[in-house]
This record gives sequence, C-alpha cells and structure tokens, in this order.
Amino acid sequence: MAIPIPADSPFSLANIPFGIFSTKSQAHPRPGVAIGEHILDLKVLALEGIFTDCEVTFPSDVLTHTTLNAFAALGRPTTSAVRAYIQSLLSQSSSPLHLNHSLLNRCTVKQIEATMHLPFDIGDFTDFTSSKTHAKNTHSGHGHGNVDADMFHPPRAASGRVSTILPSGTPIVRPVGHLPTSASPASLEDLSPDTPVESRTLARTTGFSLAPTNELDFELELAFFISVPTEHFERVPVEKTEDHIFGVVLLNDWSARDIQVPETLPFGAFNAKNFASTISPWVVTLDALEPFKIAHDIRRVPSYLVDKGDATYDISVTMEVIPGRLVEREVAVARSCLRNSYWTFRQMLAFHTLAGCRMRTGDLIGTGTLSGEDTTSLCSLVEQRKHYPNRMFLQDKDEVVFTAWCGSPQGGIGFGECRGVVLPARL
Repeated sequence: MAIPIPADSPFSLANIPFGIFSTKSQAHPRPGVAIGEHILDLKVLALEGIFTDCEVTFPSDVLTHTTLNAFAALGRPTTSAVRAYIQSLLSQSSSPLHLNHSLLNRCTVKQIEATMHLPFDIGDFTDFTSSKTHAKNTHSGHGHGNVDADMFHPPRAASGRVSTILPSGTPIVRPVGHLPTSASPASLEDLSPDTPVESRTLARTTGFSLAPTNELDFELELAFFISVPTEHFERVPVEKTEDHIFGVVLLNDWSARDIQVPETLPFGAFNAKNFASTISPWVVTLDALEPFKIAHDIRRVPSYLVDKGDATYDISVTMEVIPGRLVEREVAVARSCLRNSYWTFRQMLAFHTLAGCRMRTGDLIGTGTLSGEDTTSLCSLVEQRKHYPNRMFLQDKDEVVFTAWCGSPQGGIGFGECRGVVLPARL
C-alpha cells in the first residue's frame, strides 16, 4: 500500500469515502478521499494529470472544486470508475503513487492536520420518519392516532433548514425559545434586564417565557446525498433511484423538546429544530456499501413503493454522550442499525419525487431517528428517559458523538464521526 492503513481504521481500501478539506498551508477547500489516518488530495492528482489513465474519460477539473457537486453530478458509472481507479493508485505497485515519492508526499495530508468542510453545496434538506418505535414514542400521545396506519401510509417527511447544517466538530449553541413557563425555571427577562417589553408582556399574558431550552436532545440518523438531478415533474421509479444517490453520512438532528411542545400542533417543529443539524464529513458511496446489502423485513408498503430489489444496508450506528461536567449522572448511550428504518433509501427518494418534486445535486435526505424496540437502541433522549428516568437532557459542555460501521470495526466500512459539543446559550 502506498499509504499505511491501521487494522482498525474506518477508512480501509474497501471504503474510499469522499469529502472536502483544507489545511493551514492551503486554505482553499478541495476534494479528497480518506485512507487510513490520511487524506489523498484529489486536486493535486487532477492537476498532475493522473486521471488521464482512468478507464472513463471525465473532466478531471471537477476534482479541483470546493464541493463535490460537479463530481457527483457525473453519475454513478463515472464516479464508480474514478473510485476504483483511486483504489488501484493506492494498491498497485506500478502506480504513480508507488513510483513517484514526491507526488505521494504532495498529495498526502494527515487527517489531524486538516479542517473538514460540508462536502456538498446543499440545496434542500428533507428528513423522513422511518422508525416505528420512534414514531410511537413521540407521536402516539399527541393526537396522531394509530402509528402504523397514520404515520407510515403514506410515508411522512419534513423540510429542514439548509443554512444550519454543520460539519462534524462545530460547537452547538444552546437555543433560546418560546417555552411554557412551568418548564422554565428562569426566563430570559429574569436573566437580562434589556429584554424588550413586548417579550415580557408575552410571557405574562400567555403563560410562556423566552428562555434557553432545558431539554436539548439529539436524534441519531443517517442521510444520503443526491448525485444526478431530476427534472421538474419527473417521477423516479424505485428501481431507478440508485442512479441518483451518491453516498451516505451520519446525521444528528438536534432538537429542543420543550420548545417543540407548543409548536407541534397543528403544524410541526420550527425553532425546536431549525438551529442546527450536524453531519459527518466523509461521504461513504453506495459502491462501498454494496457488499453489505441485506434483505429488508417484510412490511406493508404502498403499491408504488413495492421494490423487487427491496434491500437495505447492514449499517450499525452508535451514540454516546461525553459528560462535560464532573457530576454523577446516567450518561446516554445507544446502539442501533439501519434495519430499524421502515423505508429504504430507494423508497424515500421514490416517494420524494412522487408528485414531481425536482431533486438537485447535493440535496440531503435524512432517514429520521433510527430507534429500535430494544431499550438500548433508543436514539433520542426523549425516548430514553421513558425507560431511564435518571438520564438528563444534554447539559452545557456535553459532547455527543455518533459513529457507524458496516461489518466489523476490524476491516469493515466506517463512517468516521459525527460530533458536536454543547455551548451555553447566548442571552
């Protein structure tokens, strides 16, 4: 191998995930792939003309851009061939990376010396409801009726806020919101004498106050990026959807549960969720996931989502909270899997285009919270607290870390980390 790979690395030769990075010496963001503890700088290889020997002809300048949009839009046959060629560059002794040590040094960066950026210019963000367990735990008591009938036929999804999608490692400032007075020990006007009079009047007359959330939560999810765009009013049949999917990342859909309560009916969460969503920086391609396809559980789906190739991926996801304060408390952990998603990636995309919605390169589609029926696989604190009452919502300085694997951590396919630390509210 041109670059050494630790045995327990999430970024083996079988993976080759794509991302956007920069360094102190070269602050301009550019594409790279993760390999072991390093990044292979694709911009350097493109400028050196290395991709002229790739089995497909493509405009290699797309690998000098500041996002992956132009590269992904070339389509799966091309991106798959480029990925395979990168694997050969790394593994074959006759490749330029093995024969030209100067080139290898110029195109290799240690991950710890790099800053990761959002991999795509994201146009739209949609988040599905895919876990029956999560739906029952969070919706059944709010007038939604039977979860099986009402929440999954048809599928349900909500539009998210693209401007607040953040790369892993970006701190999360505790949001301030419109809270029921009984849920807030100290309102914002108690903490800040400069609070406008209209806010104080609102709190007195409606029973609500403006205050930092006391119920900051996470939601452990996966999400996938769109590659080839669709035309407006084009419906993508479920068997053609993989032609439009580039790859998969981890997603933390941060939520403020007490802010969410008065927003939920008759509409949906707004400020409770629009302040931040975090994604992992490395996009794991469908080609890397292909060996880990597994049959999906038998379930009832609408006729237009029946899929002869119905399958999901054997992806395990984990979550842990690293306490930021030295206080004795029950720390949240969870381990779940993509099998807990009622809908497959293919079905989510097919349903998304059912009415003719146009999909653009870089659009992001989330699975929704991946909770399973076992109490150790509940992927949000609002659910965990029903079984573990001593678990606290997220406190300032807590850090939430998601990871995901296909296969085993030794020799499998890893997604890296999706991480965020909680900072105090700005009052």
